[in-house]
Amino acid sequence: MKSVKPAELERQTRLDPRIRFTLLTGPDEATMGAVANHLAGLAGKEAERLDLSSTQLSQDPSLLAAEAASMSLFASARLIRLEIGGGGDDCLAAVEALLTAGNAINPVIATGASVTAKSKLVKLVEGSDHALAAICYQPDRRALIGIAMGAAEEQGLRLGNAEAQLLVDLVSGDQALMRRELEKMALYLDAARDRQRQVTPADLAALGAATHEEDVSEFINLTLGGKVQGLPAMLAQAAAVGVAEIRLIRALAIRAMQLARLRAEVDGGAHPATVVAAKSSGVFWKEQGAVTAQLHIWDSLRIARLMTRLLECERALKASGTAGGVLFRKLVTDIAHQAARAR
Repeated sequence: MKSVKPAELERQTRLDPRIRFTLLTGPDEATMGAVANHLAGLAGKEAERLDLSSTQLSQDPSLLAAEAASMSLFASARLIRLEIGGGGDDCLAAVEALLTAGNAINPVIATGASVTAKSKLVKLVEGSDHALAAICYQPDRRALIGIAMGAAEEQGLRLGNAEAQLLVDLVSGDQALMRRELEKMALYLDAARDRQRQVTPADLAALGAATHEEDVSEFINLTLGGKVQGLPAMLAQAAAVGVAEIRLIRALAIRAMQLARLRAEVDGGAHPATVVAAKSSGVFWKEQGAVTAQLHIWDSLRIARLMTRLLECERALKASGTAGGVLFRKLVTDIAHQAARAR
């Protein structure tokens, strides 16, 4: 079965009994997690959940097929969640055994940010009638606004276009943070599906959806703008007020993807200031000067390398037993020095 778009899976209202294995991958882990949670929810609130890792399957390739064929002793439905590390080669044999097994009654939902579209695992999934894959890419600003409005509706909130744009800007496009803020907003306004509440800009300000956002924005602009001298104090301030390192890395990654999109227009002959000032740029007006300066510094090749290093750092921060914090500080310092040299 060919790959599908994540939005198609989010629109599903029931699990397809023909699909034994659903693979979610790609650089946008927020979308990947949201889709996985939606599909898991379709199994029912009472469904039994079994969590497996690709490391376990590399040690026992028959385990996945066996668990997929096993009936639950305590619930009417059973669901398997598989976390894939690396490129997916370590679970290839297990997934192949599942797809060729004579029987499988429990759906498997797998997530793996490092599995690429050209991997053996994706090719295996695309060649099977019992599996599908969805590659999750970071949505553009217009899509993020739609996601914000849809997520608000799920919480019993009515979010207008202007308020949705404000929320997207306040959380720097971080979908996970956006959904958490909407959950808090629903509690704040006593909203539910049967108690619709209108969200106003004043509500967003009162709840503090922009928690430490000025710190995050300043950090991004210091780092990508090559302002090395101000970085140590900025990092200390961010730590003092509780801004998580992974939040900063994701904010840098969002800006890097924005720069990559805008840089393509600059490479096509447009002036950076003109590109940033266009309504289609999606750049918040307060950030236009900084983003224009960064487009002069970061060419397409540098941006591609930057995005790779940011993804590697995020994985290190989420993994146990690694010097994630040290790697984070070294990376942002290296980025700032590189930007300073290119100014």
